Amino acid sequence: MLRFACPFCHFQISVEESDAGGRIMCPACSKTVAIPATRFDNGCIIGDFIIQSRIGAGAAGTVYLAQQISLEREVALKVLSHKKMTEKGVTTFLNEARAAAKLSHVNLVQSYAVGEEDGYSYMAMTYIKGETLKSRLKREKRIPIDEALHIVQQVAEALCYAWNESRLIHRDVKPDNIMLTDDGIAKLTDLGLAMNQKDWSEDMDISGSPSYMSPEQFAGEPLDTRSDIYSLGVTLYQMITGSLPFRAISISTLARQHFNQKPEPPEHFVPGLPSTVSVLIKKMMAKKPSKRYADMEELLDAIWRLRQITAPNRNLVPDVHTISIRRLNYGIQTEYVNNKRRQERIQRKQRDTNKPSMLSRVMLVVFPIALIAVVALYLFSDIRRRSLERSMFSGIDAFERLAANPDIPMERLNAEAAVRIAEFTGKDGVRSDRISRYVLSHINYLLSLRTDREKPADGSGSASAESTAVLENQISLLNDEIANLKTIVVPRLKEEIDAAIKDGESYHSDLISAQHDLVKSRADYNALSKTREEELAVSDEQKINNLRQRLHQLVVTQRFSLARQMLTTEQLRSPRLEEWSTEMMKRIDFLDRVYAVFAADDTDLETVTEDEAKAAYAALYGDDGRSAETILCAFEVLRGDYDKAAKLRPEDPEITATADAVAEELVAAARILHTMGEKKLPAMFANTMARLPKTPQTTAAASTINILFAGFPQKN
Repeated sequence: MLRFACPFCHFQISVEESDAGGRIMCPACSKTVAIPATRFDNGCIIGDFIIQSRIGAGAAGTVYLAQQISLEREVALKVLSHKKMTEKGVTTFLNEARAAAKLSHVNLVQSYAVGEEDGYSYMAMTYIKGETLKSRLKREKRIPIDEALHIVQQVAEALCYAWNESRLIHRDVKPDNIMLTDDGIAKLTDLGLAMNQKDWSEDMDISGSPSYMSPEQFAGEPLDTRSDIYSLGVTLYQMITGSLPFRAISISTLARQHFNQKPEPPEHFVPGLPSTVSVLIKKMMAKKPSKRYADMEELLDAIWRLRQITAPNRNLVPDVHTISIRRLNYGIQTEYVNNKRRQERIQRKQRDTNKPSMLSRVMLVVFPIALIAVVALYLFSDIRRRSLERSMFSGIDAFERLAANPDIPMERLNAEAAVRIAEFTGKDGVRSDRISRYVLSHINYLLSLRTDREKPADGSGSASAESTAVLENQISLLNDEIANLKTIVVPRLKEEIDAAIKDGESYHSDLISAQHDLVKSRADYNALSKTREEELAVSDEQKINNLRQRLHQLVVTQRFSLARQMLTTEQLRSPRLEEWSTEMMKRIDFLDRVYAVFAADDTDLETVTEDEAKAAYAALYGDDGRSAETILCAFEVLRGDYDKAAKLRPEDPEITATADAVAEELVAAARILHTMGEKKLPAMFANTMARLPKTPQTTAAASTINILFAGFPQKN
């Protein structure tokens, strides 16, 4: 039946759907009215709602503006599309309605009612006058920084409320699911993928929008509210930069980027972006959940503090940090204000304390003057010392010229020597410094040379007392120098040489020891590396065997999509198995292709002959270059007959390897049955073993099962 409201008196009229597009007289007001042409035209009634106009449509269904008859209020009526009217689609639709109905928050779209009529599932929700964040980004490309933070703050409040109230994880936070009202309120929509944390299981489907999914969501790992923080961080990145952080053609490539690649820093897109905003985004999008904000409350705290800086007017930042309807947290704002006032008091006190006193001012003037005076005195004394040294050496040079002149009488030379010695010895006798001693020694040396030259030629006569005194003085100086060398210089040099030799020997010993340690460490490292490689190889082989067992179950039950999903997930978890996983993905695709030959007419694979299989494959795909043995081998794998498959392609080791893995799985299952007290072997075990090729592993497995169940007694 097709129900619609009379446009004149609003009486509800019911007609057959075959009358759609015609005309009828209203039983209440007797006016002729047009019957809507389709089920969801304006004026049509579904459940308790009159459709007024079409708002938009998506993959899940169409949304209409409708009037709720009983309560006379406007609602957004979401009708599930025919493509989604499957068991899974209806379940997801109902989950969204139930989740939205349980939660009531200013930043969440609430569900009012859900129902089904004439095969159509519908849900009534809060009607929002506005647009999606996706539409605004498409129009404006970027959102101003503080407004973007304001939107994220509101969405985070909604997610925080959902988590605290129901431990709910949204799993699909993105611009498409964020509505912006005309009043600037952000509302989070579409709880179809939302799940309670306790409902997670290892075999559940991986769902979400790949561009916004967290790494742990891709990997199928347990989730918590930090997964929504990651998705919200991607959304904030897009609002600030106008671009997604990761873009790729295939989902697998996009997943690798989320796992391993760092996004381009947002400040490269927005010059002058505050570093604190960039730090916020990077922490929200950290690869590991432990590196992100611990929960939504910590994120909200960080956003509120950041907006005190980024907001053009801090009065625009909400004073109340809404966490839930029952609890309003004023603590953050109070703490911020108190801290700011405390800092202002400390700054004022420091300014008062740092005012210079009278003594400080005097010291500021006197100290530089005293410092300048000391430096000037030092420079003056140094200049005077240098001047004295220059005059000393010039005086020695002059005396040396006099001593070399034979025309100068000895009496004058002695008088000049006395003057020079007096200049450098002073009133208190000979100085002890080396320069004065050098002057005295050199003058005496020059006098002795002159005395020797003036001796009589025949050798008669004797040296004067003055010459003897000079020689004795020189000998005394030389003895002092020799004694100084023997007692001080030479022992010190010997000690230094001995210490240097010991240090060298110690360094050499340390070097030899370090070389031995390095060689030993390198050997230990190589041994550990080899052991680790062997352990990894064993671990990988065991993991591959487990995957072979699971793939066998999926293939023989024709669940190819689950097999592909499992291999994709394993590629992300174990990069070392990527080559094997890629090869198995190709095999799964080919097996799916072969199965498609018989899937259309629901043919029983057990009844198909080999000739029929070859003919059917050729009829559907023609000659694609594959040999008949390859096609028949795939056909036998689909039937679970690895014995025939191995005979058709003996060069393919993967067939026998899978058979060995299946045999290992059968042994494990047989042990469990035997432990539980089962006396007879199920017929399925014997049938499966009969279809496995004879390899050492399958033979050993058969022997083990034979021991557990002597003679394979079958259980009917």
